[in-house]
Amino acid sequence: MNSSTDPVSRTFCGLPVSALDWNAALAHAEELALAKGHPKTIAFLDDAQLLGALLGFARGKILKRHMFLPVGGAFQHILMKFFHRKPPFDARFSPDSFIPALLTYFAEPRRVGIIGDDKSRTELLCTHFARHTPWHDFVAIPSDANLSGRLDLVIVDATDPHVYEHIAGGLRGADIGLVVLAGRGLRRLAKTPPVSSGLQSSVSKPSFA
Repeated sequence: MNSSTDPVSRTFCGLPVSALDWNAALAHAEELALAKGHPKTIAFLDDAQLLGALLGFARGKILKRHMFLPVGGAFQHILMKFFHRKPPFDARFSPDSFIPALLTYFAEPRRVGIIGDDKSRTELLCTHFARHTPWHDFVAIPSDANLSGRLDLVIVDATDPHVYEHIAGGLRGADIGLVVLAGRGLRRLAKTPPVSSGLQSSVSKPSFA
């Protein structure tokens, strides 16, 4: 368990990467989701993201504004062994494990938006998560929607960089606590129905313009 004096993140290859264990990462994400003001963004650092940052792709400046959860991978492992005697990140995360865990960690009902580049997959994810954590209110959001109303958490299910940039533009200035960029990491969940808790699930129809 991380103490209060432990850093939330460490810089790895120029990117802020979470140094938290699972419990501390979930607690920190909940704090961000409940915060007011400009939404914070959590993403998952896989080998592709890391390589893009090292090569100085156009999204590099955007990447540095995120906090990354380390996914692991062969390339990351090689770099960590090269730059560090001891691996700086003990925990490993993935979208399809962290996001369901975070929704379960939220004990109080929250309003959760899911937005992406595939409408049918977005709706399937809403249904999946509503069965997994039926005490939350899930909203499938069109990628071109103008957001209105408070959203504690927005999950972005988009892999196309151009679509992501369009969605990111629509999120600026919205009343959002936390944005989690899932990339392609939730595709398995869009196909697999979770075990229902027996409570009535809540999937709202979007009311955005």
